[in-house]
Amino acid sequence: MKKSLLFFAAILIFTSGAFSQEKKNRDSFELKMAVDDEHYFAAKIPGSAYILKDETVQVYPGEELFVEAEISDGNLVNLKNVAVNENPEKTLIIKFEQINEGKKHKCMMLSIFNPFEKELEYSAIILLPKYGRWVETDVVGIQAKVSGYETWPDLISSIALTEWKLKDSGKK
Repeated sequence: MKKSLLFFAAILIFTSGAFSQEKKNRDSFELKMAVDDEHYFAAKIPGSAYILKDETVQVYPGEELFVEAEISDGNLVNLKNVAVNENPEKTLIIKFEQINEGKKHKCMMLSIFNPFEKELEYSAIILLPKYGRWVETDVVGIQAKVSGYETWPDLISSIALTEWKLKDSGKK
């Protein structure tokens, strides 16, 4: 009896690890960001998907995501957020953070590691609390096998990344 219980427990642990790798939704949380020495921006963020329709990845300040992707005709497809980077050859590492000087907002920084053999291009829109709406922003491509960094002076409460494409960089 004990052997069968241990066997069942081992199977349960193995299969739960195998099937729980993908993390589709974030839990609700309170986003709090410094504005200056006395003021903060705060918002209640409801639970939501990390990967939205059309392969859009939504990221909030303080998050680091491991996003696995497949390649089809030069596009990244079948994106999925995973809890652990078990396939680094096809996993983007996306981190979005607020940089402060003391308690004062300095800038927002996005970093994306491109694990692929080609340059990665993407588009981005940012949610600016001061306007209460999404705004398009320019981003630059990320060379193969390196991290790219973008910074903005504005306070940004979320960023949406989309239109993921791979292209030859033209480097020899």
